[in-house]
Parts: sequence; structure tokens; C-alpha cells
Amino acid sequence: MLRATLKSLLSRKLRLVLSGVAIILGVLFVSSATVLTDSLSSRFERLFQTVNADVAVQVQAADSAGQQAEPPLLTDADLDRIAAIDGVASVTGDASSTGVIPFRAADGKAVPSQAPQLGIGLTAAGDDDALLQIAEGRTPSADDEVAVTRLTAEQAGVTVGDRLRVYVSSAYQASEYDVVGLLEYSGGRSTLGGETLVAFTVPRAQQLFYGEAGVFGAAQLTADPGVTDDELKRLVADGLPVGFEAVTGAELADEQASQFTQLLTFVNWFFLGFALIALLVGMFLIFNTFNILVAQRSRELALLRALGASWAQVTSAVLIEALVVGVIAATLGLAAGIGVAAGLQFLAVEALSLPAGGLIVSPVAILASYLVGVLMTMVAALIPAIRASAVPPVAAMRDVVRPDRPLTGLTITGGVVTALGAGLLAVGLIGVSGLTAVALGGGVLLSIIGVALLSPALTRPVAGTVGRLVSWGTATGLGRRNTLRNPRRTAVTAAALMIGVTLVSTIAVIGSSLKATTTDLVENGLGAEIIILTNGQQLPTGREGFDPERLDQVAEIDGVTGTVAYHIAILTADGRPNQLISATDLSQAGPMFAFETVQGRLDAGDGETVVDVNTAQSNGWTVGDDIVIDMPRGGERAYELVGVYRTALTAGLILPESQVQYLAGPLAYQGFVATTPDADVQRIVAETEALMADYPLVTVGDRSSFVEQQNQLVDILLSIFYVLLALAVLVAFIGIVNTLVLSIYERTRELGLLRAVGMSRRQVRRMVRVESLLMAVFGCLLGVALGVALGLAASFAMRSQDVLSVVSVPVGQLVGFVVAAALAGVVAAWWPAWRASRLNVLQAISHE
Repeated sequence: MLRATLKSLLSRKLRLVLSGVAIILGVLFVSSATVLTDSLSSRFERLFQTVNADVAVQVQAADSAGQQAEPPLLTDADLDRIAAIDGVASVTGDASSTGVIPFRAADGKAVPSQAPQLGIGLTAAGDDDALLQIAEGRTPSADDEVAVTRLTAEQAGVTVGDRLRVYVSSAYQASEYDVVGLLEYSGGRSTLGGETLVAFTVPRAQQLFYGEAGVFGAAQLTADPGVTDDELKRLVADGLPVGFEAVTGAELADEQASQFTQLLTFVNWFFLGFALIALLVGMFLIFNTFNILVAQRSRELALLRALGASWAQVTSAVLIEALVVGVIAATLGLAAGIGVAAGLQFLAVEALSLPAGGLIVSPVAILASYLVGVLMTMVAALIPAIRASAVPPVAAMRDVVRPDRPLTGLTITGGVVTALGAGLLAVGLIGVSGLTAVALGGGVLLSIIGVALLSPALTRPVAGTVGRLVSWGTATGLGRRNTLRNPRRTAVTAAALMIGVTLVSTIAVIGSSLKATTTDLVENGLGAEIIILTNGQQLPTGREGFDPERLDQVAEIDGVTGTVAYHIAILTADGRPNQLISATDLSQAGPMFAFETVQGRLDAGDGETVVDVNTAQSNGWTVGDDIVIDMPRGGERAYELVGVYRTALTAGLILPESQVQYLAGPLAYQGFVATTPDADVQRIVAETEALMADYPLVTVGDRSSFVEQQNQLVDILLSIFYVLLALAVLVAFIGIVNTLVLSIYERTRELGLLRAVGMSRRQVRRMVRVESLLMAVFGCLLGVALGVALGLAASFAMRSQDVLSVVSVPVGQLVGFVVAAALAGVVAAWWPAWRASRLNVLQAISHE
């Protein structure tokens, strides 16, 4: 039985290879995501191990103290006391900071960087064993001198002897310095991970980073011979100043690497989500392939039954074929995934200048690839395998036509499941407390399953109607009839495409609604013509942005009627972390943002606050409550909630502008400028940009540029989803090719007779192309209809939460999907149509 199974498998290699492509693509996602994240994580670990190679123990501010506006500092006396502890060989104070941003010499713009932008205090040129060494020139010795890494010099366009403008966020200022030296890391590297680095004298760095000389933010310790890092950590623990902790160099490296590992974990799950989509679509393809193969092999399977094979042996034979296909596809997918991971790692290494190292193909990546590939294939082939065992032995004696089963039961089931899905979506739209997310997720899943079950019943009305529009002759009419004569097969083939198009259409509707909402809010709801934003890489604290006094100068520009500064921080309020806290002049901000009073009043004074209605509901706050905010300066402060507002342009707790003194810094994160109706907006933007030139993270634009900028972010996100979902759609079109190839093999004798009675090769090709086109358009129409419904449901749910104000359907884009599906259907039919037209007429007529 095993020998017969393997021979049967080898006799239909092409048909099974096409079904395996779906598994290859799905496993490619799984393996590439796992291999890439493991490899990059390893590189980041080696990077930070290199950085901390000479550190036995680091003394640093404890986590709780490090979040304060004025974290604790180490003095020279503290370093002397630590140095006197038994086991400590040496102590080196560390004066360093992030947010040290150099400007380009050519255009005066800030050097852009996705990596950290660092500043340090440098004592002297490093020796041959030091991590940081002088490559050219010397170390800075005066307050107006700096040294920079070679990468920083290249990006800023400077060299030794040039002037460099540098912004230091902790000092809220930009100044010019003489570049006196170029630095490199041991081994001749210009960077460790794509970061920029500016080195000052130690006293200048202390003044810039901490506001006073003679202090350090941390210290690195080395151990006496024979003292391990863990022992040194224990020895110094009791002698540290309040607010500091000791960590070993290894712990420090792990801590620093974990921040990047968390980001890579998110990327990993993101790719795995699309792998799941590709595999689910692939399951439809494999299910359809084995269904068709079982139908074509009815006599063969019946003969096996007649010769004594049990139903279990027949079932096992089909599952063994699926197992072989799954193993081969998983192997190819794993190999392809490793190749993709290698390419992506090369790009990441080049962009971030990470340490050298090979790919890490872990046992987990291999096991996951084979488990996913084989399991999905076996599950998809299970029902066809059971059907194969049900072929009666009498079918071996004569041709037995197995009529299609009635669609009544399937249609009723599909209708019930679709209704349940619609009901859950309705619950999600109503916003029942605690059930919204579950209801929406369950509604989406059941709706997709329900429509897939209904699709056979929809084949004749939908595909038949479309077919009449493209049936202009005998050949195309036959193509239409061929599509409709097996609704189940057509529906399963189209369902694979429907899933991909449904997801694409859903995202298109949500994206269109987001863009329309942004346009509506800014154009119709914002009373400011000019917007000033801070493009920070970290959560706002009050240290990022611009000096609000610059807005006083903006207010003096001809044509400006008013300005509002927004100070923003993410803090803990009422014991709840990550709360958005703003401070502004509410009397000015109210009219500019069209605040609507829901409860109480909005003219909050000192010791009072207001909050948006959604935040109030989610936290259970009502007017009259006292809300305790853990302020960076001054510790916990209680504010009475005096009002609840509604506006789509801002959210969170808003304090009076006088409370800025308790934030980590005095800088405003956003600014808004109102102008007269006849003002020259572009002139005002240019003058405002000049006033903000010292703040490299700040951008200035009018409302139209702001809308375009915000919509570009949506477009980028949509493009990422479209590219990834395109692979799922590609799998679906491979399914169309596979179905056509199998169908042509099944109809070999029929095609021979058509050719014998006069049908030309061109007409045969036209007939097959119509079949492919109808399957593609049918699946796309189902996907678009369901995607629009789900997109509208999600958009209205977001609208009920005040996330959206406008719901929009991108009709042109959806029509484009259908047109693209039709063209792709024609392309997908090229090879099957060519094969059908090249059949030998006499051999085809005699085919059994």
C-alpha cells in the first residue's frame, strides 16, 4: 500500500508542487522572522558586550530615581569613597547623555538618525586597548572644542578644523564648537550601531548634561585581581549613595540589549501574523487540490478497496501524500526563509553598522517550520482523505458519476454563521463594556467563515452574472458554463482569494477613514493655520521641544493673531502609568481646539485639571475627584477634576500652564499659531522656522502640509500591509492556476472532442482564460463586499470611541482591486490555457 501511494504521488508531481507553493510561502514567513530576530538579537548582544567589555561593575541611578526630572548624581567625593572599598581597582566617572544632536555644515539642518545621538565627556586619548580611540587630531581641551566619531563627521560634513553646531537637549540650547579630533572604536570601526557621538571636555559635558561641574551620572568600576564581577557588585552595594545601584557589565549589556530585543519580538509577531494568513489561504489551496485529485482517482481508489484495502488504509494513503508534500514544502520554505533573513540582516547590518556575525538558525526555527508546514498540510488534506475512503469498490467496475451534493445544508450553515458574525459585530459596534474587542474579533472571524460557506450558493448568481458580461461567443460561453458546473470547486478556489482581498479591503476602508478624519479635523476643527511639532524618538517628558518664549516672538509676526503652547508628558496619574498629561493656557487653547464641555467647567486654575470624556470613562473619573499625578519635579501632587471635555484634536489630563514648573523640563512639545484670513501663511511659516532653527527636532508647517504629513504616515502603514498581504493574494492566484491545471487534466477527453469538432487553439485558450477570470473576479467581489462591511464596522466602532470623525469608503481603490484581480486572472490562465490548447487531439479523445 505504501509503494502504491508513493508511485501515485510521483505520477502527479506537478499538481502537488503547485499546492506546496502555498506552504513554502507560509513557512518562509515563519522561518525568516525567527531566524532574523534571533540573528539580530545575537548581534545586539555582542554589540553591548563589546561596549561594556572593560566594565566589571557599573554604578548607575536606580530605575525609580532615573525617571526623576533631576536624577541623583555622583560627586568626586562619592567616587573616592567607592574607590576605597576593598576589591575596587579603579573608578571612572561617566558624564554622558542622549539627545546630543549635531547639525550638518552644508544646510544647517540636524543630522537625521534612527540610532541614539550621544554626547560624552572625554578625558584623554584612549590607549590601544580602549574602546574609543583618537583616529585624527586630539581630544578636546577647551569648552568650545569637541571631538566626533568618523561616522558623525561624515554625516555632518565636517573634519578636523571645522566648526560644528551641536544641540544638547538637557541644556535646551545649541552652540558652535571647533572640531579638534576624529574618534573611532577599537578595530577601526567608525560606529558601533549607527549612533552619532560628540565628545566634550569633562567639565563642559557636566555643565551641559547636569547643570554643574564635578558631578557624574554613573561610574564604571574595575575589580582587583581575583575578584569576580558578582563579588565586586556585592562588595560595593552597601557603600553606594542613596538612589544608586550596582550592576555587572554582563547585566548592563543584557539590559541594554533587551530594549532592542523587545522591538525585534514585535517584528517577529508581526511577520508571524502574516505567515498565519498565508498558511490559512494555503490550506484552501491544498484542500481544493486533494479534493480534485480524490475525485479524479475514484476508480483507482475503488480498485484498491476492491483488492482489500480498508478505509483506514485509503485514508492513510492520502494523508501520506499530504505528509510528503508538507515535508518537502517545509524544507524549501525553511531554506527560502533563511535566504530572506540573510538579505534582511545584511540591510540591517549596513544601516546600523552592527558587529559581524553569521545567521543563527535555531532548533526552534527548524522545528516551527516543519511543524507549521506539515501540520497545516495534513489538516487541509484530512477531509479529502476521509472522502477518498468513502469511494465504493463498485466504482472500480464502471464509471461512476458522483453527483454534486445539494447546497441546501451548506447554505443554511453559512447563513447561520454569517448571522452570528454580524450579531457579534453589532455588539462590538454598540460598545458593550468589556466585550468590544472580543465581539469585533469574533465577528470578523465568523463573518469570513460564514461567507466562505455561502460562496458555493453565490457562485451561480454572482459568477454567472459576471460571466454574461464577458461571454461574447461559443468559447467564452463554454468557459462560463465550466466555471458554474462545479460551484463547490469554484467557491473553494475563490475563497482563498476572498480572504486576502477581504483583509486588503478592510484595511483600505479603515485607512481611508483615518485620512478623511485627519483632513476633516485639521481643516474644519483646528483654529490654527500653522502647526509646530516635535519629532522625538522617546515619549515626551518636558525635555523635548522648544522654548515656549519663542512663541511670543512668533506672535509679533505680521498676520499672527494668537499662539498656544502645548507641554506634554507621559506620567502616572491616580496610580495608572502612561497617562497623557498636557499643560497649556486653556483660555487660549479652548477656542483653537473647539473644546466642548461635557461636564463641569474647563477654566481650570492652579490645583485643578480637566480631562477628555474617553479617558474619564476608561479610568472611572468624575467631576470632583482628586487625581494624584506623580510629577517629575515636586513628587505627587493632587489636582481636583473640575471638568470633562470632548474634542478630537487632543486627549488626556490638561493642567494650567503654571504647572509646567513640575514637569521634567520647560520645553513645549507642540505649538499652534492662528493667523488673519488674508495672511501670507508661507511667509509666516518661513519666519517661524527661522525662530525655531536652534531646535533640531522641531518642524513647522501649515495645515495642508500637516495633513499631508499625517496622511503619509497612514500611507506608509497601508503600504506595509498591502505588500505583506499581497503574498496571501499571490497564494490564492497560485490556487487558481492549480485548479485550472487539474481541471484541464480532468477534462482531457472533453477538450479533445471540442478540438475534433472544430474548436481552434485560440478558442480553447479563450475558454480557459474566461474560467480563470470569473474565478478571480468572483473571489475578489466577495472579498471586497465583505472587506467593506468589516471595514465599515471597524470604522463605526472607532467613531463611537471618538477615534474617527469621518467614515470613508475608497470606491476608486476598491474598483482598482477588482480590475487588478481580473487582469491577474487572465495572467494566471496563461500557462493552463497554453497546455489545454496544445493537447494532442487523438490522444485526448482516447484518454480515460
